[in-house]
Amino acid sequence: MTGQRRRRTLRIAVVDEHDSCTGRDRGVQRGQEAREIDTQHMRPPEAGECAVVRRALTSQPGAYVCLTNVHSTVESQRSAELRAAVDDAFLSVPDGMPLAWILRHRGHVETEKVTGIEFIPLVASSGLEVELRHFFYGGAPGIAVRAGLRLERMIPGVHVVGAAAPPFGYTPGWAKEELRDELRRTKPHILWVGLGAPKQELWMAQMAGELDVPIMIGVGAAFDYLAGSKPHAPTYLRHVGLEWLFRLAVEPKRLGRRYLVGNVTFLWLLARERLVRPSHPSGEDFSG
Repeated sequence: MTGQRRRRTLRIAVVDEHDSCTGRDRGVQRGQEAREIDTQHMRPPEAGECAVVRRALTSQPGAYVCLTNVHSTVESQRSAELRAAVDDAFLSVPDGMPLAWILRHRGHVETEKVTGIEFIPLVASSGLEVELRHFFYGGAPGIAVRAGLRLERMIPGVHVVGAAAPPFGYTPGWAKEELRDELRRTKPHILWVGLGAPKQELWMAQMAGELDVPIMIGVGAAFDYLAGSKPHAPTYLRHVGLEWLFRLAVEPKRLGRRYLVGNVTFLWLLARERLVRPSHPSGEDFSG
């Protein structure tokens, strides 16, 4: 592109699909055709656990789910690779109240934030009747195992068939045969991925065609919370938009720059989008 600067927007790729589990639209899914959209066309992801269970029961590998938050949304504006990874996801759900608020302003008033620590037991419970098998991958040594054991205590009857962590100092080129062998041996329906954003989104997109598992779900730091190695924000803070403040208080050195720079950048992108397009296609004002 010469002489013209491309405008960056906040984007995910979705295809709406009716959820036969609940008789209502529960998810934002990738189907036969995907389209790139910005915040003006975002649709309500909600929980989508039934969509995950149905996809997990297929024999076709390669699907993955992104829990999208402000950090990954902002990072996707800087990285075409990350943007493509999120756009190609089977399902995208809002792991951040700002994204849920945006969707509510679009008229989807029942949209709720879905965090990894909530989504794991939600999907596990929904899959009990069909005996879904779960595999945990990621985190520091031993964390995935502890997270799996905790889930088994929380939800009696759940099948956690394995757990593993990448080598310390993980790089994209590390040998993957050990993980492939474990997945072939244990045959999980769902591979829970706890590598942190945006690493896990890039990893899932890369591995979608290489691992024999129906669906992968990136849940960030949820393994740490489930295992009890890190405190997680109380539910009421998570759903009033203050989880970031709790996490910042717990890990100020690691998360300080991420939240200060990322949150400001997100607000700037929203403000610029509103100035460029003051109302969305239905004619409703973006800000409500």
